[in-house]
Amino acid sequence: MKKKVFVIAIIVLISLGMLASICLLKPTQAACPLGMETTCLGTIDKEPDEFFEIKITFRNNGERKGTWEIAVTFEGDDWTWKGEKKLLVLNPGKKKTLRWEGEVPEVAAADSIARLIVYYDNMFVAMNWWIHVTDEAELCIVDSEVS
Repeated sequence: MKKKVFVIAIIVLISLGMLASICLLKPTQAACPLGMETTCLGTIDKEPDEFFEIKITFRNNGERKGTWEIAVTFEGDDWTWKGEKKLLVLNPGKKKTLRWEGEVPEVAAADSIARLIVYYDNMFVAMNWWIHVTDEAELCIVDSEVS
């Protein structure tokens, strides 16, 4: 009995440690000179045709001035949105925030989901931002009767 409790406790501690490390990691790669910062991560609910805004702060982690072409998309199984490509020029250690505006496609199915992906330098970073498409119509049973 004590062994089972001990094994379960170890599994729970390992799981919590892994979860904490995932939550604390930023979508930045150490080998890559361009770092990204976001203020929050998560899933937001939007309806088809509803407006959204993306803000990402980039930093040049390198030792030289750099130029990058940045593209963002929301990619899912049922729908995709592509933002306009932007040119980013940064001196070493400097930051700049880029913004994109968009709308969830009208054809996006209710209860579908898409993830924010950032593309640059023939690479991509899958961010921990998701849009969940909701339906503006919501059915609720108010009353019923059986005789």
